[in-house]
Amino acid sequence: MPSEELRKKLQRRKEEAEAAWLLERLGGVRTLGYRQDDEMPDWPASALAAFQRTDSVPASRIGDEASDGEVDRWIEEFAAEAGIGSRFYVRTRMELFPWLDCAVTRPGWAGSLRQVLGSDLVFLSHDARALVVIFEEEYDYQAFRHPPHAPRPLGEES
Repeated sequence: MPSEELRKKLQRRKEEAEAAWLLERLGGVRTLGYRQDDEMPDWPASALAAFQRTDSVPASRIGDEASDGEVDRWIEEFAAEAGIGSRFYVRTRMELFPWLDCAVTRPGWAGSLRQVLGSDLVFLSHDARALVVIFEEEYDYQAFRHPPHAPRPLGEES
């Protein structure tokens, strides 16, 4: 068996176990399956790359002295204001199961995602029109969004 084929087989076994484990541990969200990168739009990758630049300026930040509950509420409020909505995709960091389709079932969902996936989070709205990225830095948490301004609620005049 060629080494790349063996690597993929081992990767699949490892990630299948991790994907099942992740689904069992999430609270506050209903999981609706995994999505592949080729099922997602291309633009979030370039937006994420721009946010990772050292000269990027976050849309919001909260100090690392904030309690976990305060950070979780900040993430949930920022995501809502940025247009993420109650159904979204979250990046998992797995190669074979990169995106998880989620529907919010109760407040506190951000804490559950942080416990399972870590504090660096990438959210894509279900309609693929909004992206939110949260980074845990040395002294604070930083939030980025694309588009840069929160979308207007339906029916609101410009």
